[in-house]
Amino acid sequence: MLAWLLWLGFAVRTAFGQANFTTGQKFQIILLGTPDTAKMPLPPTDAPVWDIDLFDSDKSTIQTLKAAGKIVICYFSAGTVEDWRDDVREFPAGDVGKVLPEWPNEKWIRVGSPKIREIMAKRIKLAADKGCDAIDPDNTDGYQNDNGLNLRNTDAIDYMRWMQQTAASYGMKIGLKNSLDILGPLSPIMDFAVNEQCAQLNECSVYNNFLASGKPVFHIEYPTPLDQNQAGAVYCTGPGTNGMSTVLKELGLTGLTIYCDRSQVNTPTKSGSNPGRPSFSRPPRPSRTSRPPPSTSSRTPITTSRPSTTIIPSTTTIPSTTIRPSTTVRPSTTSRPSPSSRTSSSQRPTSSPGGGCRSKHWDQCGGQNWNGCTVCESPYRCQAVSPPWYYQCL
Repeated sequence: MLAWLLWLGFAVRTAFGQANFTTGQKFQIILLGTPDTAKMPLPPTDAPVWDIDLFDSDKSTIQTLKAAGKIVICYFSAGTVEDWRDDVREFPAGDVGKVLPEWPNEKWIRVGSPKIREIMAKRIKLAADKGCDAIDPDNTDGYQNDNGLNLRNTDAIDYMRWMQQTAASYGMKIGLKNSLDILGPLSPIMDFAVNEQCAQLNECSVYNNFLASGKPVFHIEYPTPLDQNQAGAVYCTGPGTNGMSTVLKELGLTGLTIYCDRSQVNTPTKSGSNPGRPSFSRPPRPSRTSRPPPSTSSRTPITTSRPSTTIIPSTTTIPSTTIRPSTTVRPSTTSRPSPSSRTSSSQRPTSSPGGGCRSKHWDQCGGQNWNGCTVCESPYRCQAVSPPWYYQCL
């Protein structure tokens, strides 16, 4: 039986050892912590595709997963500079743009810069050296945000083409993360897609042709609450979701996962040195219409429904002026500066419960350099979402 399972796992690869991505493949994604391969076989044992953090996952973890027949996708941010990464000092100041409102320790970068591409080439080589089968470059949609660098969608298309060629030179494959308005021109060279919240935003039908071509869409939704009943909701049954590889996850993208057949797993992980991020809140990406950048003083929750004014019919073209927040940026669980190393301004401010202003439900109420209301209106409490950087009324 063991020999049969190993053969079945390796059968998903080509004769040349490259990963073979196909529509409907079950997957697991873990970006907070790393899979604890000391506890192999890890659930879900029937998921052939695993998406894990490039920096936090060592070569041994990746090789152990591959030895079990898994296809390993390695995640990294390709469109932002993160201040906790080892290579942060390599980013030229002139190629760094505005801070991401949702993630104060990240800034947009100029993706056409030769220096930026040199840095990303090193990251892609790192993925190859560790044995990754494919890369999952995130935050390539800076042109849809208030980036401070005048980025355009054509910049993102050229950047993705360059990364695809670079990854292919190492025998690795690549996927497009969100960025639906450039899916069309990039579909021929993308091996898979990764999407967040297209069911919530009624956008999944944009992937119809991509799925029909035999390529998988690894689809992530963040329902609140996260439970097995959500598998019967729009996340798994909405327009365009048929044929997608869907997982229901917590904000932090831990090992806890619910699938559309209502099965649930909690993959054992190795924790990093920093506390895990809670899973009860995440600002949803806005629907694909032009709108102002999100405010840093308030957040909108992920819910199972959105006001009807924000849901639009899915289309295949979007104006390049669309502004949307970044997605799926995960702080490193092993190398991020600890809260104790920061000044008191990074801690949640305190305020007398009886005085001053009061934040509404889902509004920000504290965090690094936060000067607004620190008391929530009843019955909500100011709770840590990404301490010490962000607190929210929940």
